[in-house]
Amino acid sequence: MKKMLVISALACLGVSAFAADGATIFKKCAVCHGAKADKVYLNKVPALKTLSFEERAQALKEYKAGTRNKFGQGAIMKIQLNSLSEADLEAVDKYIETLK
Repeated sequence: MKKMLVISALACLGVSAFAADGATIFKKCAVCHGAKADKVYLNKVPALKTLSFEERAQALKEYKAGTRNKFGQGAIMKIQLNSLSEADLEAVDKYIETLK
């Protein structure tokens, strides 16, 4: 019983050690969207921090799936988001929320 408890505890620690870090992931996004998510990209893509959490979450999911091409950025966004998990996307969205 104690062995299972220890293994379970270590598994939880391992999961949290590899949990998504929104700030680290966002560094790649900051090139186009600005360090504070306040840059209007190409004078047409709104600053990310002006969007609601829900709007950003939906856009991220759609861009990752390749079903969104708003402002003609669908292809590049799909490439940028391709390697990110749902947890990563949520972590980035939560991080942007802290920049307000």
